[in-house]
Amino acid sequence: MDAFMLPGYSQHVPIRRSAAPKVSLAARSHIESMDAGLTSVSGAQEVIKDMLSRRSVTKLILGHNHLGDEGCEELFGFLSSEAGRKYKIVEISLNSNGIGNRGLLAISRYLRDNTTLKELFLQNNAFSGDPSVAVVFALAINSSRLETLSLASNPHLTDHFVAHFLPVLDAPYFREIHLSVCGLSHEAAPHLVRYLTSQRCQLHVLKLNGNQLRVRGVASIVRAIHRANYTLLRMELYATGLSTQPDDSELSSEEEDSQARFVKWQDVENDLKRSLTRNLTLKHLVEKEALALLRYSRVLLLRPKARDASPLPPVVNPCSESCSCVQLSANSLFSSIGQPYPLSTPPSSLGSQFPFVRLPTELQLHILSYLAPTLSNAQRLRIFTYASSPSTLPTLLPCLTSGGCIPDPASPQFTIGGPAAGGFGLSTGITLRKRGGGSVSACASGKCMGAGNSVLCRREAERSQWLASVRCTAFELDDEETVGSD
Repeated sequence: MDAFMLPGYSQHVPIRRSAAPKVSLAARSHIESMDAGLTSVSGAQEVIKDMLSRRSVTKLILGHNHLGDEGCEELFGFLSSEAGRKYKIVEISLNSNGIGNRGLLAISRYLRDNTTLKELFLQNNAFSGDPSVAVVFALAINSSRLETLSLASNPHLTDHFVAHFLPVLDAPYFREIHLSVCGLSHEAAPHLVRYLTSQRCQLHVLKLNGNQLRVRGVASIVRAIHRANYTLLRMELYATGLSTQPDDSELSSEEEDSQARFVKWQDVENDLKRSLTRNLTLKHLVEKEALALLRYSRVLLLRPKARDASPLPPVVNPCSESCSCVQLSANSLFSSIGQPYPLSTPPSSLGSQFPFVRLPTELQLHILSYLAPTLSNAQRLRIFTYASSPSTLPTLLPCLTSGGCIPDPASPQFTIGGPAAGGFGLSTGITLRKRGGGSVSACASGKCMGAGNSVLCRREAERSQWLASVRCTAFELDDEETVGSD
């Protein structure tokens, strides 16, 4: 700040120089070049040059340019190289870039075994429904951790893409797909139904706006969701021909009885809302019961080595090399199932052992299953396996990286000073100290940085990651219930 003297005045008037534009720390790792005139290979090389000048890149926003197939191959060729893999990119947006099937194959090569990319936006490009490209793209998604994919406004994909893409799609981390205005008709409905009712489907959001699915296609999809899909939480079906009265040719003999039910789009929408509300309610219940079951199973099923002093049963080997059964180790929780169990045990060998652990493993698991009646048998077994394994215990050594939660400044325990002044230590960023002594969690009601929850709580993120690893993010039918429903 400088000062100068005005005529007739004896005091200095300060001049405030314009400060440099402020850029947030997170935005420094974003490359946003929307409608920047990037063209073909030269445009891709310009993006690569910008990336090489940065230490970290997490987002590539390159919409409304003219990269085309050549520019896409150049860009993703670099991203697939050793130099490009060091950038942990979580979001890529390439909408309206004139990319065709060659560019989609280049994207597929980058997606293969990619564990960092979470969101991919490819709206309004020039993709076509080539069967071989659809299969390669689906296989690449299966091996990645991609969660969100947008292929909206690609009208040349048509039913052929869905017919080859969905049967191959088996991605456990895949949560959202946009297929609006993709040239789909009612012939795509059977492929959508088979995927939505299969165990491969983990979708939470499905958008099918602007496709001519009509009453016949939409009715079959809604019935399938009501019957056998418990993962979907949001679905959009605007402008799909529901308001048009169905012709007799659109309805099969099995659908004639339900014609009166689906003649109005409001009826379809109400049925869909009921199914999605059911899925959301069951999702919250499943997650709550899974966390509670882990809490008690960890205490009751984890066996310290000192408790396993008795001779162990032999290792159960697989039936053959091609058998899918899991080889059980000698100290596995399930290794004692099916083994002879002594009806009487000498009192001297009991000691101070908790009576519950003396029960056969089958009875222990059956008793614990009453703590989570909503979970399926497979979900409970996955939790039991996780809880009984010592390898899943957290490390005893403190983490040297700053992985703690950010304290909530709206909390009444939050004060400016350090620990000596009754506040929290800025060097820790984990614990808040009360004025009267003691400590409290840095999160207020599970939220970090105030009621807006602008920063995701680390503990909540770890819980979500664990729920996904044991596949307890949605209600799951048992095999016998699935057979009975069919």
